[in-house]
Amino acid sequence: MVLATGMIGNLRPATDTDIDQLLANPSDITRFLYGADAASREQVVLNKAWHAIHFVLTGSRLGGEEPLNFLVAEGTPVGEVDVGFGPARVLTSREVKAIAGQLAAISPDDMATRVDLRELDEHRIYPGNWQRDGLSVEYVVANYRAMRNFIARLADRGDGLVLYVN
Repeated sequence: MVLATGMIGNLRPATDTDIDQLLANPSDITRFLYGADAASREQVVLNKAWHAIHFVLTGSRLGGEEPLNFLVAEGTPVGEVDVGFGPARVLTSREVKAIAGQLAAISPDDMATRVDLRELDEHRIYPGNWQRDGLSVEYVVANYRAMRNFIARLADRGDGLVLYVN
């Protein structure tokens, strides 16, 4: 299923040096995310599943416990530069390692047993209308799997992370 435009969650790797430079010069974030070489850099696009993944991991619509609340509530904003829906946020390599450790304990199969489309609708989890629009548990799980694997690779490499919604 291909979904139309909306709020799309994105994750990109960044070294701690990249993160320091972006925080010192927030205007560079646009080039980092959308510049000529950006398309050739590794990235995970969570599509519209980002909010459902957050909710299933934390049990909270917008909050939750660290470090599993990283998709919505963690990280340092890169200035006030709007990169789509607000500023990008960065997580250091130390923070990524902590997240990877927590995600390692939650397999995609575990995630599948936790996703309840009716509950996503009841809590108004973006994009809403999960049942009516035919969004599936597998849609959430496939995006979770890609994110979990990506974050594990970043942790193994000692990289940090840039998160943004566009």
